[in-house]
Amino acid sequence: MLRILVATDGSPHAIGAAKLAARFVRELREADVMLVNVGHIPNIALGSAGVGIVNLGALEEALQQAGRTVLEKTAEALAGVDARVRRIYRQGDPAGEIINAAEEHNADLIIMGSRGLGQVGGLILGSVSERVLHGAYGPVLIVR
Repeated sequence: MLRILVATDGSPHAIGAAKLAARFVRELREADVMLVNVGHIPNIALGSAGVGIVNLGALEEALQQAGRTVLEKTAEALAGVDARVRRIYRQGDPAGEIINAAEEHNADLIIMGSRGLGQVGGLILGSVSERVLHGAYGPVLIVR
């Protein structure tokens, strides 16, 4: 059985990655799919020391709810496939958490979009997909 990890942030490229995973599952007829979303609080959002007060609990709760929504939206791309589809929400550095999730769940393949939501830099690949591509121990399929 092939274990496929699909990293998603809800972006069009991530949904495309999930649709490609669904095609693989239909062809393979036996696969385990893990949808992974990572909530991340950039340092810039926390502000400088002594400037304002950030309610981290509320921010983390909002990120978690948004992550669940993204996972459900992405799962729609896998509707009708005959496979177990798990939804996994994590918090932290997106690339690092995707790589860790792939290792922890013994993923045979990581599928992800080439660019995500809010990507500003990177001419060819988004920074998260590039870091996963170079840091993962197994194969990574980047979808445009």
